[in-house]
Amino acid sequence: MENEAGVNNPSRIYTDFEPYCIWHRKEDNETLHVHLHGFKKEQLKVRIDNMRILTIAGERPLDGNNKWSRFCKQIKLADNIKVNDISSNLAGGILSVVIPKKPTTLPMSISLASEVPQMDHTATENAGVWRLELDKNMGIKVGVVLAFLLLGFGVYVKCLCGK
Repeated sequence: MENEAGVNNPSRIYTDFEPYCIWHRKEDNETLHVHLHGFKKEQLKVRIDNMRILTIAGERPLDGNNKWSRFCKQIKLADNIKVNDISSNLAGGILSVVIPKKPTTLPMSISLASEVPQMDHTATENAGVWRLELDKNMGIKVGVVLAFLLLGFGVYVKCLCGK
């Protein structure tokens, strides 16, 4: 008979294994399928820690002689993952872990004035791509900014050298 401390319980003999895993990647999520035939839901743990590491672990008895099979798989999650929305399901011996992604932001591109039709606005949005258009006084404005930058750099160098 076993007491609460497990004194009369002989130690288990573990066989570690690496389960077969396959990724299915989509635009809005990634799904990891882990083949775990013979495992029950109660024998598996799926956790995410504060360092954004997904841990999938499990152990199950192999026979009545204290032989057990176990595994532990850890995956570092990317920054574009919705950690709170991750879900898992065990069906047909395959654990499916669905990892939703955050929506991606549209990249911004800047076009030269010769490529952009002239308009009255300084910036327009066309199909999610922003284009910066030059106005007539843009050269003067850029020149003034560059002059101030060079003047400021000159003052900085003079103060640095002490002359």
